[in-house]
Amino acid sequence: MQVPKILKLNRKRVVIFIVLILAVILGFIFFGRKKPVVLQFAQVKKQDIRSSVSASGMLASKNSANLRFKVPGKLTYVNVKTGDRVFAGEVIAGLDTQDLAITLQQAQNTLRDKQATVDKVVDDIHLFQYGNGGFPNVGTGNETMTQRQLRTTAEVARDSAFDSIKLAKRAFQDDVIISPINGTVTQAIEIPNQVVGVTDLIAQVVDDSEIYFDAEVDEADIGSVSLGQEAEVSLNTYPDQAFKGKVTQIMPHTQTASNGATIVIVRILMDKANIKSIPGLNGQASITVAKAFSVLTIPAESVRSDNTVVVSGPSGLKSVPIKTGIRSDTDAEVQSGLSEGQKIVLNPPSGI
Repeated sequence: MQVPKILKLNRKRVVIFIVLILAVILGFIFFGRKKPVVLQFAQVKKQDIRSSVSASGMLASKNSANLRFKVPGKLTYVNVKTGDRVFAGEVIAGLDTQDLAITLQQAQNTLRDKQATVDKVVDDIHLFQYGNGGFPNVGTGNETMTQRQLRTTAEVARDSAFDSIKLAKRAFQDDVIISPINGTVTQAIEIPNQVVGVTDLIAQVVDDSEIYFDAEVDEADIGSVSLGQEAEVSLNTYPDQAFKGKVTQIMPHTQTASNGATIVIVRILMDKANIKSIPGLNGQASITVAKAFSVLTIPAESVRSDNTVVVSGPSGLKSVPIKTGIRSDTDAEVQSGLSEGQKIVLNPPSGI
């Protein structure tokens, strides 16, 4: 007897349905079960611990001077080049003084002329008062108002001419650049006989007798930073070295970093080391804000938000309240609640 076609289709659907049901059941059995959590443990141990504030920053010098002329002119000589050592008071560069010499001579000539005018006015007044014989004329003896005005005008013109001489002499001083500090020339103009202005940098001198690292400390951390704290500095230029230093200055103002954060510059005096004093070299600083020696510590990750940890003992797992102290990036000091050698759970199950 031939089975109807519709019955064959229904049987096929039933088989497919049963297979799907079995696949769901098997999937639940094999994949729906929770895998048992493997507990991780650590021991309470004694060690030194330090809490630090990390900040990026760059090398800086003790002092620096950007040297420019106060007046424009033709650059006639430069006595230094990049890399030279200079001392305070050393002449760095000078301008052409030919025009200044002419100006000074003209000012001196003007002064002579104005002085002659004053002498002439005074002689005329003296002659009017005393006559040719040296005796006072009748009814005279004092300057008239007109005579006083003439004399005052002449004397003011003479004094102004004298001031012009002082300005001309001062211009000679402005035509020479003198280093105000000892240090190394980090930049220097190399082409003389060109016209320079008051904004042109002629030379930069950096006092490298002391080397600093200016750390950009976030405002949230600045409260724990104080003068005298030890620091460790690593520079990108010296990736395998760590340099010691000490906090010597906390700038009394804030700045805005490139990422928009509010920062405070903390200046770290670097210990004497074989470092190329190049201001602007980038690096990282770790400032020690607290430290303790030979104290009980546990991994910081084991301390829960309510200041408890889970301890593993003979009777199983139990929650223990503790008091913590200094925290480093990885560990936390235990001031009470635990003893050395106890085993704690890093990933305790919920409910304990």
